[in-house]
Amino acid sequence: MDTDIALHCDRILRVQDLGFHSISQLYAHPDRRLDWDVFLYVTEGEMQVREEDREYVVKPAQFLFLRSGLHHWGERLTPAGTSWYWIHFYSHAVTDGDPHEDDSLDSYHSYSISSDEYDKRFKLPKHGTILNPTMLKIRLDASLERFRSKDPFRGISLALQVTELFLDLYREQRAARTLTKSDRTVQRIMDYLEQKEGYSLHSEEISASLAMNYSYLCEVFRTKTGSTIQSYNARIVMDKAVRLMRESNLNISEISETLGFRNPFYFSRVFRKVIGCSPSEYRGALYLNPF
Repeated sequence: MDTDIALHCDRILRVQDLGFHSISQLYAHPDRRLDWDVFLYVTEGEMQVREEDREYVVKPAQFLFLRSGLHHWGERLTPAGTSWYWIHFYSHAVTDGDPHEDDSLDSYHSYSISSDEYDKRFKLPKHGTILNPTMLKIRLDASLERFRSKDPFRGISLALQVTELFLDLYREQRAARTLTKSDRTVQRIMDYLEQKEGYSLHSEEISASLAMNYSYLCEVFRTKTGSTIQSYNARIVMDKAVRLMRESNLNISEISETLGFRNPFYFSRVFRKVIGCSPSEYRGALYLNPF
């Protein structure tokens, strides 16, 4: 039987820990009963896990929530090469007398925020597929960086980041049931950006690929995502840069050239704008804090 994870708008979610793991041999999820909830997100391979009397197989770009207090475990069925993120967190159990899930969480009320808007909860789907896995990976990596930092306020920062991530996940799963034409257009733009080679972005090419006016594409994308096409493209490419720093021996100039930048200086400027530090500072932090 599926059990909901409920988050309340008037309470702070507390993160216990989070991380990323990749296995090189057959694996079984630990047999345990935890005092906190678990969010699993698989990027490669597939994760087999049971919760009480229900079995789940979580495939790439899929997530699963495991509920605190329930027995969960795995058999040796998770194949080598599987990679996943996890977040351990404290949510709030659904009890009688709790505020009801509100079907108008995204609706407009007034210029001021009434107390009723905090007297709500939203239930996260138990198991599902992420529509934009690249963006979720970027956000999870950012949360990992914060978790590993020495920021004295990392707890509250992570609470806010993860709450916003879960709220967006809730909205995405709701919206997926009734995708509009503009939603599908935005997804096509994201797919185009994720699949193209290099950093360069030409309005004529994306317009021709989608057979739509570029100004219209920009307007729809910004309205739906709150980001410009150029900013989203930069974020995707910088995620590739970070991955190359972690997983290869390429130097900064070689990474810049691999990603299609005209020179390393421009690459460094974009990297700093998106990541918040220079490529050399980021690489130095990797050496000081190996995972």
